[in-house]
Amino acid sequence: MSDLSIGRGFSEDERSRVAALYWAAFGTKLRTAFPDQERGLAVIEASLRPDNTLIARTPAEVRGVCGFHADGTGAIDLSWSTLRRHLGILPAVRAAGHLAFLDSGSRPATLVLDGICVDDRARGQGIGTMLLAAADDLGRSMGARAVQLSVIETNPGARRLYERVGFRPVSAGRLGLLSAVYGFDRFTVMRKDL
Repeated sequence: MSDLSIGRGFSEDERSRVAALYWAAFGTKLRTAFPDQERGLAVIEASLRPDNTLIARTPAEVRGVCGFHADGTGAIDLSWSTLRRHLGILPAVRAAGHLAFLDSGSRPATLVLDGICVDDRARGQGIGTMLLAAADDLGRSMGARAVQLSVIETNPGARRLYERVGFRPVSAGRLGLLSAVYGFDRFTVMRKDL
C-alpha cells in the first residue's frame, strides 16, 4: 500500500475507529468483563491512550493499530473512574477483576506490545509487518534491547507473522480454570532482540 503511513498516536477524530479495531481484534477475550458490547466498546474508546499507539493509516482511514506499554501504562489505561462512569459500581468491580489478569505490564529495557490489530479488509497487505517494524524502531529510539508480546493459541496466523519477523518463544503459560472466562487457555510470550 503505497499511500500507507505509520506514525505514533491518533487524533480525537480517529479515536472511535481505533477503539473499533481493538474491539474487533480482542473483543472475544474482553467481552466477559462487560455487561454488553456497547458498554465494553465505550470503555475501550474512553481508555485509549494515543501516545501509546502506533497507527497505520491511509489518507482516508486508520487501517491498523499497535499498542505498547510506556511510562507504566499500555495503550488501554483502564481507570476505576472510567469503569465506574460507564458501567456502574458492581459491574465496574467485576470488569476490573476480569481485566486484571490480562495486563502484561512493563519489562526493563523491553518494549512490551499489548495489542496489534489490522482491519479485516486490509489483511494480507503487509500492514502487520510494517507495524512491527515501526515497533522495532520505536524500541530502539527508547533504548530498549528487545520487543516482547504475547500471542494466544487460537491465533496461529499472528504467531506465524511474529516468527517470520524474528520473534522467538521465551515462555508459555496456561489460564487453566480461567480459560472458560477468556475463551483461550494457552499463550506464548515471544521476544525479539533489537
